[in-house]
Amino acid sequence: MTGDLLAGRYQLEQELGRGGMATVYLALDLRLSRRVAVKVLHPGMDARFTERFRQEAEVVASLQHPNVLAVHDLGEDAVRGPFLVCEWVQGENLRGWARRLAPMPPEAVALLGWELARALEAAHARGVVHRDVKPENVLVARGGPLKLADFGIAALADRARLTSTGAIIGSLAYMAPERIDTGAWSPASDVYAVGVVLFELSTGSTPHAGEGSARLAVSVMTRDAPSLVDAAPGTPAPLGALVARCLARDARDRPVDGAALVQELEAVLRPWVGAPAEAARAFFQAPEACVARWREDGFQRLLGEGRQLLASGQGARAARCLNAALALQPGSPEVLALLRSRPVTKGWFRRAWPEHKKGIVAGVVLAGVLGGLGIGAWRAGEQEVSAPVALHPSDDSTAKGDAAASPPTGASSRATDDASANPSVIASPTPAAGMPTRGARPGPPGPASASRSRPSQDASPRPATAPEPTSQDLPVRVPDAQDFATLTVATRPWAEVFVDDQSRGYTPRLRELRLSPGPHRIRFANPLCEPVEEELDVAPGETISREVSLRVRDAEVTIVAPEASRVFVDGLEVGVAPLRAPVKLTHGGHLLSARDPSGRVLRQSLDAVAGTRTTVVLEASP
Repeated sequence: MTGDLLAGRYQLEQELGRGGMATVYLALDLRLSRRVAVKVLHPGMDARFTERFRQEAEVVASLQHPNVLAVHDLGEDAVRGPFLVCEWVQGENLRGWARRLAPMPPEAVALLGWELARALEAAHARGVVHRDVKPENVLVARGGPLKLADFGIAALADRARLTSTGAIIGSLAYMAPERIDTGAWSPASDVYAVGVVLFELSTGSTPHAGEGSARLAVSVMTRDAPSLVDAAPGTPAPLGALVARCLARDARDRPVDGAALVQELEAVLRPWVGAPAEAARAFFQAPEACVARWREDGFQRLLGEGRQLLASGQGARAARCLNAALALQPGSPEVLALLRSRPVTKGWFRRAWPEHKKGIVAGVVLAGVLGGLGIGAWRAGEQEVSAPVALHPSDDSTAKGDAAASPPTGASSRATDDASANPSVIASPTPAAGMPTRGARPGPPGPASASRSRPSQDASPRPATAPEPTSQDLPVRVPDAQDFATLTVATRPWAEVFVDDQSRGYTPRLRELRLSPGPHRIRFANPLCEPVEEELDVAPGETISREVSLRVRDAEVTIVAPEASRVFVDGLEVGVAPLRAPVKLTHGGHLLSARDPSGRVLRQSLDAVAGTRTTVVLEASP
């Protein structure tokens, strides 16, 4: 196709990239004698996709902003179909650009986030949600500025995947939890993606990770993002706090849109670099020099913080700061000298370990020496203590998350699982006298001293009739699997599962529950859906399965249009203005329009979010 003439005007020169729905070419605009980027929709696309492509292109073309990739033309070739003509950015995408400058200092990270937020501010003001913010869709021109690209194609691709397969396939690491869960989107979904980009620029990796898309999706939906300050030592607290808010799992806890994010990033940047616009201009003109200067400032900051932590006896935190400083200046003699000077004397141990932890360690060592307990027995006992792990999204331990993802095995684990809902169940019974404990050597029943003493050679045999056992000699019965009922659950979308008003965890991580015999009230809850409740009466050993589909709540939209106008939603008439009541819409994208008495048509796109109330005013553009 290279070398062909598109619509008699654009001479295609070379292919720049290819995606699932379009191919991008470098082309020469013969009419204006300038090079442009031409995005050609793949042939054979459904007519609905083509129409959506046109609508999105028209909206994006109206976004005249220096941080948004400009759209010059929209056309259709007689042979190759619809195409979009954009400005050609001579530079590279943000991923490659940031890789050259890594490690990225906090000043550079915040400035890049500010530029990106400004692009979203312009888009959100026009009712456009990008839906696919990631480093590959952010372009950095030589000398600046940063430009956000690929608006229409991202929206179209997501809609196609949702309607055809019922699942989202894409950049899961940058998708907000509500998008993975129900497909709903809002400006806050773009803010979440910016938070992921800022985290990745600071640390080199995204906040969530998993082996395969399923584990990654579960992590995004059920676990809080790690702290940026902990993941990248030396990150100033204001930037770390803002990134944490952007990555909040509940969209209501994030900055509401791009405009709010711009304001918060400006507040972070001004004490560091002054006016963000001037600092960004200087940064893009000489990125290497700016990064080198900020990196030196960061090195000195980490070095000073490391010295203070060492002086206060916080060796582990000091080592993290000094290692981060060493990453900025490899081989620094100052840092190496401080790392070698870390004390390892008794005084160091006293400062580094709190008193209660030293007591625990001393107790374990003493028990191991005097009681014959090995390290393996101590670890086994430690696992018993930490066994009741709550299935809660705030659990940030990968090991615990993996353990909670599969149902517990063994009688003691089952008892512990049920004890979280029923305190009357004995979770971990204390062994009675004469019963061997975990880690202890087996021996005959009797006092502890007798079990460890060597039997006498001339001991007479015991009488045939043993004395009646006392209550202390009776073993405590560990609950068996048959004492409980098993409930397996699967929901679509995810849900928090409550048993008798106590949260037991989140699906899909939670798959199986142990229930004590008797009646229970089960409730499945998702903030975007109508809850589902059920009463169960279970018997010992019974196995029950429940597959629940939660109904996503409608969004209520009040449509305001000129009086006597006919109002339409997605092409269907819903009444004449003024409408008497709000219109209920399913979550997702909708096209609202009105035709006034003079025949003029007013249109506006809306991304409805489940369970929210919105007012849309249809009026002519000034």
